[in-house]
Amino acid sequence: MPYEPPEDPSTARRARIWRWVSFLFAAMLVALLAYLGYVGYEGSSQLVEPRAPSTDCRTPASAYGWEYEAINYDPTGDAALVQAPEPEHCPAQGPAAGIELTALDGTRIAGWYVPAAQPIGPTGPTVVLAHGHGSNKSGMLGYAEPLHAEYNLVLFDFRNHGQSGGEQSTVGVAEQDDLRAVIDWLVATKAPSGIALLGSSMGGATVANVGVRDPRVDALILDSTHATLANALQARLERAGYPLAVPGAWSILLGGLIRTGQDMSAVDPIQVIGRYGARPLLVIVGGRDDQIGPGDGDDLVRAAEAGGSTVDFHTCADAGHGGPIGTCAAEYRDWVLGFLQQSFAQAS
Repeated sequence: MPYEPPEDPSTARRARIWRWVSFLFAAMLVALLAYLGYVGYEGSSQLVEPRAPSTDCRTPASAYGWEYEAINYDPTGDAALVQAPEPEHCPAQGPAAGIELTALDGTRIAGWYVPAAQPIGPTGPTVVLAHGHGSNKSGMLGYAEPLHAEYNLVLFDFRNHGQSGGEQSTVGVAEQDDLRAVIDWLVATKAPSGIALLGSSMGGATVANVGVRDPRVDALILDSTHATLANALQARLERAGYPLAVPGAWSILLGGLIRTGQDMSAVDPIQVIGRYGARPLLVIVGGRDDQIGPGDGDDLVRAAEAGGSTVDFHTCADAGHGGPIGTCAAEYRDWVLGFLQQSFAQAS
């Protein structure tokens, strides 16, 4: 009769161990995918729809007493904003944008045109200011203050911010069309002799992409601007204490692609700034900025210089994200005004 040898105890033990290892590995993989799915879902939700959008409703008149022209909205509603008890925390942003200024996809864009204090006229050099994610044009009034004496200014709301239309933010992808529409309006109605773009954070990424492709732009100023969005997302996850920040950042980008159909990493400034050419570029970063990569400013400068740009680079050592304008106020004024004076003189 056939003889069945007894089962080797070590073989059975190895089989049990392998089953447990396989189970634990599968459980860990499921947990990892679930975690990255959660990070991607929540993070992309906050990218596309800012959770705490600015409630600042100050106008050039209420903040500094400046005259200004409302761009694409009824300015009569601004009178109520002047009387707001807390102008930086308003329940409403003022009248919605009209139909006279729209991006290519029809998104309505609202803004302000502020003539320079000096009588340079509408054809004088003009600076367009672009705000960051979750902010609005009122948040750029502090940037406008040192420029107002010498330059005409344009401040505007990106889509899904302030008084402009739109229901999604794309951190510089569709926002390029908003900025192009504003530049087109400026050229058609004012015909300035020179145009500079100043962008903060998301605004910096947007002006970098538009400025590279638009020969009407004479100078760029990038403030607190990431080199790559993945770097910025990684930095923010690390600051918030999330583990696995690198794959988490890419999960957020994937979530953003699913939500909007737009690859937000496609407009990373590091990818385009090398094609800016010999036009002047000013890069300003905060030494304590933990919302972009620690070497992002240096990376942008190297990429621009490799492409032939003349770059001014300044660091405000004690400033966080978007903080150089306040932390290094006197130096910031000198950096920007000196840069613009030289840039517009070079362009003329």
